Amino acid sequence: MTELPSVDARRLPRAPVEPWRRYVAQAPRPLPEFARYRPRPGHPDFARLDREAQALAERIAPKLEAPQRGPREGFRRTRSIATAAQSYLENRRRARAGREDLLPLYFIWTTLRPCNFRCDYCDDHRGARYPELDGHGKLSTEQGFRLLEVMRTRAPSVYFAGGEPTLRKDLPALTRRARTLDFYPIVVNTNGSLFHRLLDKPEWRGFLADVDILVVSLDALDLARLAAMWKAPHPEDVIRNLLVLRRLCRAQNVKLMVNTVLQPGLVAEARAVFDWTEDLGIGFCPVPRNVGPRIDQALLDDPEYPGFVAHLLDRKRAGAKVSGSLRMNQRLLSAAPLDCRNTLKPHVDHDGRLAWPCKASVNVEPLWLDVLAYDHLDPLWAEGTRRQDPRGFHGPGPQQCGGDCCWAQNYTTDEYAHGLTHPWSLLGAVADFLRRPA
Repeated sequence: MTELPSVDARRLPRAPVEPWRRYVAQAPRPLPEFARYRPRPGHPDFARLDREAQALAERIAPKLEAPQRGPREGFRRTRSIATAAQSYLENRRRARAGREDLLPLYFIWTTLRPCNFRCDYCDDHRGARYPELDGHGKLSTEQGFRLLEVMRTRAPSVYFAGGEPTLRKDLPALTRRARTLDFYPIVVNTNGSLFHRLLDKPEWRGFLADVDILVVSLDALDLARLAAMWKAPHPEDVIRNLLVLRRLCRAQNVKLMVNTVLQPGLVAEARAVFDWTEDLGIGFCPVPRNVGPRIDQALLDDPEYPGFVAHLLDRKRAGAKVSGSLRMNQRLLSAAPLDCRNTLKPHVDHDGRLAWPCKASVNVEPLWLDVLAYDHLDPLWAEGTRRQDPRGFHGPGPQQCGGDCCWAQNYTTDEYAHGLTHPWSLLGAVADFLRRPA
């Protein structure tokens, strides 16, 4: 591959944060791939960003470690699927016995609290905003390795989250250890703002080779609204990095997704993001905005919301790369009552403590169990159940969680609970989730 002249995204011309309208006064020029998305005033100059992304991708690609293929990769996936299948059979047995201490489908690890964005809708599931939380106490690299080892005794998949996980310098070491432990899929949720710098570093050359699903947050395409929403001066970095990643991820065998928080007054922007991702072959994860644990009523009352939901579900039926099954999206986007089973997707905090049985519990303070004090997940689950039996924990009562959380994670557990009695439905949902964008 011919090396192009070096382009440092940090030195690219910067427009002033205010006023954005003077910077992009006219609708930007479209890319050849655009069929559904229509550029609007206030959206980026995609032709320029795409040229910059091409130069960055050409410079970064030769430095990246090749993705793992062959028998070892097949073994990793087979072992993870075997864990999930064994847990499913055990969970069916427990469900028939009236138990709700179900073994995990995956676990969410808040690897650290700090974030370089200050999104007003984002919190730690306890109502506290990450940038306002004390960032001390996060696990060391070796402690992170130990946490992954303990959770892998039962959990087939890991979901790295934050805060902003790419602020951890050792994230590539953690994802590499997750791969050697045969987690699958390995998922990283990020704001995507730093990849133009990180992927150029030697210690990050294997990161994409170790990740299976990369979820990047993008809530609009209007630059002024993004700057105000994220409290970040250069929202174009995220969009440029997505254009870089769509070039790199296909060769790296990574499923690239965009996570969009659906907000009142920004439904048209959410649709623009959805249409943009569909044109570019990127997956899409819709996330209704919550107030506390419940969907924002102002979103449900937004007159543009029903039309967007109908459009998204129609595109899902037609094969669009929308995360989750059709049933799950129908229920999530309408805030339908759900059958929540939180032990299926436990939250581990930055300090290695697991919230049992639910981190977002309103009426009852969750128990905090130190994962590193155990060698296997089974005694950890047994101790949690002994101290707080999760049976009937979801509900409005004073000894129940008190929440009806409208989060995709919770509707994932609802889908799994449905699949305990409708196994073919669950198999279809899993196949849909693992399907890779073209």
